[in-house]
Amino acid sequence: MDASFLLVWLGSTLLPLGTLWLVYRLALRRERCFGYNRALLLLAPLLAAGLPLLPLPSLPAWLVAHDAPSVALPPVLLPALPAATPVAAVGSAGWSWVIWVYAMGVGLALGRLAYQAWRLHQATRRLPREARPGYTVAYTGGQLPTSSFGRTIFWDETAGLAPAEATSVLVHELAHVRQGHSLDVLWLELWRAVLWPNPFAHLLLPDLRLTHELLADQAAAHLPTPLAPTETAVPYSALLARLALRGAARGSYTALLQPFTFSFTLTRIAMLQNQIPVRRWKQWLVLPVLGGLFFLGSHAALAQVTPVVTPVPDEAQQKAWQDDISRKRHLAEREDSMRTGGKFEPGTTQQVNITYGAKPGQDVVTITRVPIPSASPQLTTSSGQKVYAYADQMPALPGKPGMAPIVQQILDNFVYPTGPHQEGRVFASFTVTANGNVTDAKIVKSLAPTYDAALLAAIEKLPRFVPGKQSGHDVAVSFTVPILFKKKP
Repeated sequence: MDASFLLVWLGSTLLPLGTLWLVYRLALRRERCFGYNRALLLLAPLLAAGLPLLPLPSLPAWLVAHDAPSVALPPVLLPALPAATPVAAVGSAGWSWVIWVYAMGVGLALGRLAYQAWRLHQATRRLPREARPGYTVAYTGGQLPTSSFGRTIFWDETAGLAPAEATSVLVHELAHVRQGHSLDVLWLELWRAVLWPNPFAHLLLPDLRLTHELLADQAAAHLPTPLAPTETAVPYSALLARLALRGAARGSYTALLQPFTFSFTLTRIAMLQNQIPVRRWKQWLVLPVLGGLFFLGSHAALAQVTPVVTPVPDEAQQKAWQDDISRKRHLAEREDSMRTGGKFEPGTTQQVNITYGAKPGQDVVTITRVPIPSASPQLTTSSGQKVYAYADQMPALPGKPGMAPIVQQILDNFVYPTGPHQEGRVFASFTVTANGNVTDAKIVKSLAPTYDAALLAAIEKLPRFVPGKQSGHDVAVSFTVPILFKKKP
């Protein structure tokens, strides 16, 4: 493969893939056309990779300038560091390292995918299994959350679900299995490896996973489930919120699984409650977008680009080039010193800019003053302790490790405000100091002023924690917890 062809091809995938992703993100993400969104996300990398390779059509005669001259590219000079010696090489011979870097990136991405598949195999190969029509159930015993991969559903029988709830969760996971969502994930993982220098290739998979969850939620939410005599009907959205909250304290799992307690819980609940009909005109946006991308590609091909190869200078010319740049830099620094009186302006630093010419004597050296970037402030407690977002050993309630007991204790301390009860989720943060005390409590996502105040009061009633530890020392650690409120009957 030619290095220049590889660079041009990878660069040409940026515009189509970024445009298709923006169409989904801005126009289609909150529409209930989940199957259409799934197809768009799966086809986006294929279209982006294929469009630059298609033969471009000829444009109408009125768009073509018959006397348009060919355009010559200016010479490209790459200064060698640190001596800033210009090395001219536009040909592909000096760019073979690009192919090696690209191949290494592809290899690392595929190796990461193979490692995830191996980890999943190691973690699940000894699980007891039960064959059922069209799929297999593997019982995890709490080692993995309820999830799916391929035609296997990993079932956490320790979750304590009522029969009707278990039916809804099973239908959700069956939707993943029957619609082939694991193959979708593998498809985009492979494209992410091929297009790894393209940043948009890494944004498609999270959006596809959300679409998978919305498709499975749609299948489960519209399934009538029979109730046992002792059961009460629980909305599917409430079940989703409860299990997602419980899953917040679970361990990590391989990225290849399709877990029921996947992220985007708030978005999934909002989409379940969204009854707005699909606005079909948004789906048709893809056609003019693709047409515009194809037109831009054909229009750009009209210019005949003739690269100009600058010969590599010999040793004497390189020395003359360096001497000329050094002389001009010295003159620029002296002029800057005379202009400023030899003193730096507060909050600025000196920056040397070298614009290389086509041959010695044509370089331009300038000195400018640029602001010194300020470092991000370190988060500390009111008493000056450094606050960690994560520690080797996280703080915990005495004898009750994990996040779930903390959330339950907050709910036990919570006193409902007077007036009508509200329903919704509140996110609150607080810090557990190195002494185990709770401080700096605040609301991150509000529900109502009365509920926010009551929640802060409940957090202040938390008992002293077993402090977190980092490198064997007690440290302050920050928490952010989601609290779900339901309307009382």
